[in-house]
Amino acid sequence: MPESNDDKLIVALVVCSRCGNPFMIKKGQKKTGNLVCDNCIKLEQRKQQLSDSVKASQKEIENSIKGYKSSLRVAKSQQIKQIYFDKIKKTSDVLTRSVELLKKIEDTKDEKYIEEYKKLFDKMKEDYKEE
Repeated sequence: MPESNDDKLIVALVVCSRCGNPFMIKKGQKKTGNLVCDNCIKLEQRKQQLSDSVKASQKEIENSIKGYKSSLRVAKSQQIKQIYFDKIKKTSDVLTRSVELLKKIEDTKDEKYIEEYKKLFDKMKEDYKEE
């Protein structure tokens, strides 16, 4: 009984259009357009999850700043106003750093940087929650 090529998995080696690493596709699969490897797809998913997390935290921080501003407006003593002003200043610095972090996450294509940024952002969130 002769073996047919239909029963065998025949693959071709192609280059990922994002990272340049080679990966396998089924022979005969369309090679038009951008071919992206599984690692780049997973990387994009992780970047998106992290970006969503950062954006959600940014909204919380923005709401916190609005609350501090409201409290600052109704505060009577100068000391209390200074405390709220300092909280607004520190919180806005955290927000600025998180915006910079989000830009770096979107710009990078290297997974090690995403891990570093994730650790940094988790630390920023911890520092923010301690206040």
